[in-house]
Amino acid sequence: MTNVIRLASRRAAPAMPDTGTQAPDLIALHAQACNGLRAALRHLTDVDAQSDAQMFTAALARAMRATTALKQACAAQAQGGAA
Repeated sequence: MTNVIRLASRRAAPAMPDTGTQAPDLIALHAQACNGLRAALRHLTDVDAQSDAQMFTAALARAMRATTALKQACAAQAQGGAA
C-alpha cells in the first residue's frame, strides 16, 4: 500500500507582497553600488599601480559612482518604489 501525500493547492500559497514596479531598478542600483565599492577597494589594494595619485584618483572615481547609485536608490525608494 502506498502513502499519498496531499499537497496544498496554489491558491493556498501566500501571495507575494507588492513591492512596487521599481524593485528591479533598486536591485540594479544596489548591485552597481556594490560593484563600484569593490572596484574602489581593488584600486586601493593594487600593488601594480603606477603612482599613489593615480591609484587614489581611480578609487575615488569608483567610490563616487557607488555613492551616486546609492543616492538614486534612496530617491527611488522615497518616491514609493519599495517599502
